[in-house]
Amino acid sequence: MKMRDCRKGFSLVEVIIALAIFGILIGGLLSFLPWGVSGVAKIRDRSIAMSLIDATQLELERLGFSLVESGTYRLDGLYQPTGEPIDAATINQIILVAPRTGGGVYFEQVIQRNQSSDTEGVMLVDEEGDPDSLPLATKDTGGKVYFDKRDGSGDPISLKGMADYASQNFESEAMNRWIDEKDRYFVLVCSQYSSLSRHKHNISNGYLALNVEVQWPYKIFAPGNSPPNDFAETEARYRSKFRFPIAIAR
Repeated sequence: MKMRDCRKGFSLVEVIIALAIFGILIGGLLSFLPWGVSGVAKIRDRSIAMSLIDATQLELERLGFSLVESGTYRLDGLYQPTGEPIDAATINQIILVAPRTGGGVYFEQVIQRNQSSDTEGVMLVDEEGDPDSLPLATKDTGGKVYFDKRDGSGDPISLKGMADYASQNFESEAMNRWIDEKDRYFVLVCSQYSSLSRHKHNISNGYLALNVEVQWPYKIFAPGNSPPNDFAETEARYRSKFRFPIAIAR
């Protein structure tokens, strides 16, 4: 009786079938790879966005109660049941920004939002129809508050204000806070609560409650453009968002 050869391997057909099954499985798994990478990026961005809450508190307190109060001013007595002004009523909103890596929040500008328009997010327009910063405001109790530059000293306090000094080789401690437009990945829109909210503001209050909406991506690198315009602002409808309340003391 002949002994069976135990060294006999797989046939060519078996190898081909095994490779085919392996290829199908690997192809299926690789198709999920972009979703997995995208999911990790979204989780990372949301985690960083949530970590900006404390930094937002610090930046608002650094700006001071008077600037924050004027920078988020909204009209009284012009509200519908929905809590928004009618006609062409406007409100001020403070815009803070942060890089994608987090680590700090920076005051960019103060803008005016027309509540009667279909405008969403931070896309505000001036008299010419272009997005623009609000340079100053007059307080109800008298006096003016400058949002771009400190009154008297002329030193800029916002990133928009510092941009005016970039060509003049302006140097100060504030310039160390500069971040390029293309690196302003997160935007934090700070607004006062409506007159129907229990958190509504009154000038006699010793605190100011704000509704802060974090949106991202705000501005992204656009390599087709040359500096300093090498960025693009994303439309508000394409941004991820979440809100949180915050308050600062007088």
